[in-house]
Amino acid sequence: MLFFGISINGCEDFLTVVPISEYSVDGAYKTQTDFGQAIAAAYSQQQALFQGAQDNWFRGTITRGDETSGNWAGGLADIYAGGIDVFTNTAINSWSLPAWQKYWRMISRCNLILDKIDAVEFANADLKNYIRGEAYILRAYAYNYLAIQYGGMPLIDKSMTSDEIKKIGRSTKEETLAFAAEDYKKAGTLLPAEWATASKGRATKYAAEGMLARLYLFQSNFSAAKPLLSDIITSGKYTMESDYVNCFTDSKDNGPERVWEVQFTGGLLNEGSQLPTLCLPEGFNDKTIMPFPGSSTAMPVSNDLFTAYEPGDKRKDLSVLFTNGYNYIIKYVHYDTYTPKSGTDWANNLPILRYTDVKMMYAEVLNEEGYAANGEAFNILNSVRTRAGLPSLSATNLPDKVAFRNAIIKERRVEFAFEGLRWFDLIRWGIVLNTINQYLATPVRGNGLYSMKDYQMILPIPFEEISSYNDSKIMPQNPGY
Repeated sequence: MLFFGISINGCEDFLTVVPISEYSVDGAYKTQTDFGQAIAAAYSQQQALFQGAQDNWFRGTITRGDETSGNWAGGLADIYAGGIDVFTNTAINSWSLPAWQKYWRMISRCNLILDKIDAVEFANADLKNYIRGEAYILRAYAYNYLAIQYGGMPLIDKSMTSDEIKKIGRSTKEETLAFAAEDYKKAGTLLPAEWATASKGRATKYAAEGMLARLYLFQSNFSAAKPLLSDIITSGKYTMESDYVNCFTDSKDNGPERVWEVQFTGGLLNEGSQLPTLCLPEGFNDKTIMPFPGSSTAMPVSNDLFTAYEPGDKRKDLSVLFTNGYNYIIKYVHYDTYTPKSGTDWANNLPILRYTDVKMMYAEVLNEEGYAANGEAFNILNSVRTRAGLPSLSATNLPDKVAFRNAIIKERRVEFAFEGLRWFDLIRWGIVLNTINQYLATPVRGNGLYSMKDYQMILPIPFEEISSYNDSKIMPQNPGY
């Protein structure tokens, strides 16, 4: 991979939206090679969002929903990362600031590329467009998730000084999502349908279309999502893995199930993943499953999710492992090619967009546009269930649109468990408050001591960020915090 082995240096504890050092690069960005390294720097921030224990965006998103119990110490809740699991978190939080910073580093690095790339002659004109497309999809990705996690953002589409940035106020959440959508569209016109083997794993036009479709589903814009999903399905470039485990095993990285995923490589090159180690508990010693102990910050699986699997569902034992008195996540602890040499040396890529998700979104769109008894949407749903070893469903089981929608909700929960999708699905379906508050009422999660309020569908703007502005009207805090 282009970005493997590239070291990205810079301050990790800046407080402003983007570090001034990001713009002190007039002597760089002069050659095709420079831009190869520059896009690697942008990808590195996406990779960083899935790393670390307490500042891991991915783990933080999972624990905010109903997939983990948040209880490995025997108490009612572990107050993971400053309370994001039980909705007591404030603007001073050990998790939300690092995620915020990584998104904005990604944006700033993409803006630099887009500002400077037109002035540089490339020996490979196609590669120039591809890198431009990568900058657009990564900037879209950052704005997309900033908007749905923190609300409306300042919309910055060019390199600017820190002082200039601090004069730009927040746009609305919908305006920010619209900005991300336009970037996804631009990326789709520039990126290739596929990369040469040596560059597998870099974003493609189908990754851009899939992410844009996901954004549209978040807005319940089914008609806009439909042609994008159809284009991916009819491309002939993707298929569902026949075995569920191969959706996550390292030997199948960048295979036909994987539309877009975060790239990792083993070999003690500082480009390995840490997430699998964080899934199993400290003291776990079954080396036939993992060659070293797990982590004290491993998150137990909620009983609510554990019991959601139907009897005979093959995905259950491939996703959850009972050990040390609790159920833990094993979904990412599958490898058959490279044995990690340390807890941060896993070669397993992590999913951003799987082909099964593309198909499931398409089935959802078909149902929302018009329920068809035993139609194409049923075929898709049943192909997912068949792989899981479950019986097919028919119009007898699901006689109308609402019943089919509920089946999609149930199936997505177990198919995409621990993949960072559940929380956003709950929001877009409009069931997050009821679902989470029922869950918080259970003894293992809080026994009624905690509750989620409507404003907590988004996080607070980090205190360190707001305090760096001289005018609170430019970067106001989200209501309720």
